[in-house]
Amino acid sequence: MKYLKYLLLLLLFFTGCAQSTTEEEPPLIIGFSQSGTESNWRKAHTHSIVNELEKNHYQVLYRNGFMNQERQIQDIRTFIAYKVDMIVFTPLTETGWEPVLKEAKQAGIPVIIVDRQIQISDDSLYETHIGPSFKAEGHRAGIFVNNFFKESDDPDIRILELSGLADASPTILRSAGFREWIARDKRMQVVDTIYGDFIRMKGQDQMRDYLQHHDLNEIDVLFSHNDEMTHGAMEAIKEAGLIPGKDIIIVTIDGQNDMVQKLRSGQVNCIVECNPDVGFDVANTINRYFAGFYGENNQRMPKEIYIYESVFTEQNMDSIPTRNY
Repeated sequence: MKYLKYLLLLLLFFTGCAQSTTEEEPPLIIGFSQSGTESNWRKAHTHSIVNELEKNHYQVLYRNGFMNQERQIQDIRTFIAYKVDMIVFTPLTETGWEPVLKEAKQAGIPVIIVDRQIQISDDSLYETHIGPSFKAEGHRAGIFVNNFFKESDDPDIRILELSGLADASPTILRSAGFREWIARDKRMQVVDTIYGDFIRMKGQDQMRDYLQHHDLNEIDVLFSHNDEMTHGAMEAIKEAGLIPGKDIIIVTIDGQNDMVQKLRSGQVNCIVECNPDVGFDVANTINRYFAGFYGENNQRMPKEIYIYESVFTEQNMDSIPTRNY
């Protein structure tokens, strides 16, 4: 019995040692600043990132910027003060980020940009950008319009552009890409540009105001920079007695489920996909960063990591994946 007690004590001692030496490290903390919740697309984008980071055992400190850059900057400063291990953020606009990114660099906190892009003089202030190629999205929209009117004998193709937030990279790059492609057909011209800031109600208000001063029968194509604005614009078009998709060709960007339904019903002619499901790419990049993959054998993190996107028209409606947003 004495020996049995001794063995039990030894077992307890070694078990205790094993437990103390195998305690899990606390999770790394990722500060994530989202630009807002202005659309179902944005909500899906947020969910994709937060969900994948948590699946990979990161602690996520999430902040919503509510479409306000100053609020986002303050949120990033909060992350710095909290000494998070990495900052991930979706910039509302292209400019105005350099000072706070310098603060993050001085604090030794790496930064990853997702979705929209920024313009700064020193690109060492962030590790990489993960998201869509907005210029390619503009190209795809332009290709559809070119192909749609290829056999038309119309002497002029007049296009109304419904743009997003004026200083945001999607607005700038989608517009540039679209114009580059339609320039191949001399008949095509963007006759007016209105700004809906990526918001449904503002898209509707801007279109209503436009119709008070212009005859929409003189417009052949509406090129809209996102689905939310397209929904609003289509309501205004219907109020004017015109049929979207018939009286005016509708080209939109995003691919929300409700817009896919309008494509199926013929109210929309083309959807250029902007994919919100970037969570896997974000988590994978962060995993590699903290595992030391970047730096081994001079392996460098690419400055741009683009995600896969497609184009939906009546020709491929049956192959559109199920949308969860």
